Amino acid sequence: MQKKRVILDTDIGDDIDDAYALSFLLSSPEVQLDGVCTVHGAVEARARIALKLLRQAGREDVPVIIGLAGPGDAQALPNQAPWAQEMDGGNCRRDFVEFMAEAAAASPGEVHLLAIGPLTNVGCIFRQRPETAKMLAGLIVMGGSVYRGYGGKDAPQAEYNIRCDPEAARAVLESGADITLVPLDATAALELSDEQLRRIAHSEAPLAKAMTELLPLWRAHSGHNPILYDPFTAALLIDPSLGRLKKMGIQVTDEGMTRPAQTSRSSARVCVESDAERFFEFLMSRLIGSATQRRS
Repeated sequence: MQKKRVILDTDIGDDIDDAYALSFLLSSPEVQLDGVCTVHGAVEARARIALKLLRQAGREDVPVIIGLAGPGDAQALPNQAPWAQEMDGGNCRRDFVEFMAEAAAASPGEVHLLAIGPLTNVGCIFRQRPETAKMLAGLIVMGGSVYRGYGGKDAPQAEYNIRCDPEAARAVLESGADITLVPLDATAALELSDEQLRRIAHSEAPLAKAMTELLPLWRAHSGHNPILYDPFTAALLIDPSLGRLKKMGIQVTDEGMTRPAQTSRSSARVCVESDAERFFEFLMSRLIGSATQRRS
């Protein structure tokens, strides 16, 4: 089986779904994870969380690259930062533009970029090294809201990742990269059930245990179970049949809205619907795997 080469760009540490997405990738035999790049705000603290998850998975060979704070508050620590405060991020790289450009140029058409945070890093890469966009095997982005919004709202909203840096989002969508956009339409209803959380909590799998340790830190700032926007985006990269894709132009407004538009400059395959049942089966099989369950 030929593995898909993936570089993950993430704002891990605030919403817990980034950690689920990284754990899912690390648990998927179809994926060769070539690097993890952090973005938005306290990027050093985010890097330490990624480093600890990689250590839990026995994958300390995967490089972690510290990206741009962008419009985020670099002094505001992510809620999950205490979990990884003992990690030393001194060996992390900071040359994210060169890292991405060189990875794409070394293996044209082979490297997938998976962007699940604000698009500040990706926009910077494409502005400084525009040739990188067309050297990628594909760019898959969790972001936007085309027809539906948060909580199943029957109207689009300014989705967080796009709203944080609309200028970067425009640069990315107009880059000429082969883009799959995964908006709220396909992801906002993918909330883990209490039973699924219980199964994860009773697994001996190292990354499942890490998710259980992170949960109370995140719950202190949230009133619901994790919604898996980012893990679904990662799963769609592995198995595109998990979603229904529609080709369309996308206009990004200054407020961060992503509107269908009659334009070829910013076209993308947009995932407008997800197969929730198959996705959750896929996710749980990876996070828990065949690991033995702890007794209640």
